[in-house]
This record gives sequence, structure tokens and C-alpha cells, in this order.
Amino acid sequence: MSFKRDPSFLALQAFEAAARRLSFTEAARELHVSQAAVSRHVRALEADFGRPLFRRLHRQVELTVAGRKLASELAVGFAQIHRAVVSVRELPARRLRISVERAFAAGWLVPRLGRFSGAHPQIEIELEAADELRVLDQDMDIGIRFFSVAPRRAPRGGRMLFPLEGFPVIAGRIAGRAARRSDRDVLSYRLLHDDDGTTWRDWFAKAGLEGYEQAKHLHFNDYSLVLTAALRGQGVALISPFYVGSKLESGRLVPLGTTRTKFGDYWLLVGRDRSSAKARAAFVEWLDKETKETKGVAHPGSRRPEVRNIGKARVHAEQARMKE
Repeated sequence: MSFKRDPSFLALQAFEAAARRLSFTEAARELHVSQAAVSRHVRALEADFGRPLFRRLHRQVELTVAGRKLASELAVGFAQIHRAVVSVRELPARRLRISVERAFAAGWLVPRLGRFSGAHPQIEIELEAADELRVLDQDMDIGIRFFSVAPRRAPRGGRMLFPLEGFPVIAGRIAGRAARRSDRDVLSYRLLHDDDGTTWRDWFAKAGLEGYEQAKHLHFNDYSLVLTAALRGQGVALISPFYVGSKLESGRLVPLGTTRTKFGDYWLLVGRDRSSAKARAAFVEWLDKETKETKGVAHPGSRRPEVRNIGKARVHAEQARMKE
């Protein structure tokens, strides 16, 4: 038993265009081929079916009964193909997997992420808040990580996003009407930690201040707990205004002392998988814009950590953005 193969898709496409336009010339223009190619495909179909599909008239063509039947069925088929293509194009892009250091995720990224999703609704975000490093392209498409010590060699696909610095802060309700401006005033409060004490030791050294060992200490394993304890008046914390700009402006937190110190650097790690290239590029562009706007508030350039030096208009704008 023999089976006759179906005509080529190109031949059917050429016929459908010619039948819809009743012109080989117009069909050729639509398909970006020569008129001779369209004619050749139509003749091949007619030979395959053993009957004419067009009547060739003077400077025009018209469909035969067989031609009208084939054109009608093909119109339905091509319309279905078009709907299938559109439906796939309108699907959300491949999930963009973003792995972010916990403090950055909770204190900065999540409050702003809605703006990215609003601008790019076709990109589906899968956000992981974790301090552990992940493997680019295997476990994540984009990573944001904090390094207290700059790596000797830039990680693959990585670049420094911005430096992070801060200063001691206490709850406004225990600071009195005006914040104390002497570094030594820090010793009047319990020191709040989210590490082994390295950050506070560095601050004491930079301030040229003794008394760290004699101070009272309270240790946590997470930055958010340190922030909560500071807000509740349980001690003094070293915190960056990058995360708490609105709390400083509102007076819920108050700077203490005159010395600020650098904590480390945030690094951006970007994968190379082609399937997420467009989504990655869109997110990186958005991230760069957002961090540039925020860094003006987080790093006003003054060694004295006074909120009024930042500029009220900019602080109000940042407060609206952070929505803390």
C-alpha cells in the first residue's frame, strides 16, 4: 500500500497567499519571493492534485472550484497556526531566577520589586533570599551578594554594584530631643551585633575609641533582628541609611556619633544563559537605575551622619519609594 506525501508547506503557503490576494505578484511581495517562485509552487500543487486551482485570465487569475475549496480549508489552518504563534509569544518569559542576600532582599529589593513587575509584566520573577552562594546559570540567573572583603578576582559575570557604609543609630524615643554627637556616647548603650563583633571592632578602631571589651553586647544571627532591637530601644546598631532612610527622616532612628565606616561591597552576578538574556538585561538596567537613585540618599558624601545634610526633598522621595 503506497501513501502519497502531502505537498510542501512552502507550496501551500504560496497558494494561500495567491488565493487570498488573487494575484501572484502580490503574493510574491508578501512572501518576499519572486513571482516565478509563486507560479512554480502553484503549478506543483496543480500537478500533485491533477486539476487546476486557478484560471489564468488576461492580467488576472480566479480560483476554480477545487481552488476555492483548498483556499477555504487552508485559511482555517493558517489562522490556527497564527493563533498558536501569538499564544506562545504572549506567554510570560522564562522565569528569571534571582538569588539575593537576605538583608538586601528585605530592606531594599522587595519594597521596589513591584515597580519592575509593573514595567515588565511578561517577566516572571523567582526570588530566593539566601546568604549562601549559588551557581550562575545552574541555580540562578542573577545574584546579588555582599562581600565584607573585596574578592581578589572578580567573580565570573560579576561587578561591584555599590559600596555599603553606615554609622551607629539608636531609637529616637530614647535619644532625647537631639541626637548625641559624640562617638563616646555609644558606650552608654548595649551594642547590637549580627556578626562576631568584627563590624563594631572596625568602627571602634576607625573612631579611635577604646572600651569595646567593656561594653555590653547583644548578638543576633540576622540583620533584621538587629534593626528590630534598635527600633525597640534595646541598644545601638551599626546600620546603613541605604536601608533605613525613611526611618531616619521620621526620627524613629537617630544617628549617634560622628564616625561612619564601610561595611563592604554589594556585587552583582549575571549569568550567560541565552534563554534568559532579555529578561536579565531588563532587570540589570532597572537595578542600576534604582541603585543610582538610592545611593544619593544612602551615601550623601558627608562624614557626619546627619540626615538634614541629605536634603529633605530627596529624603521624602526616598521615603515614598521605600514605603517602609
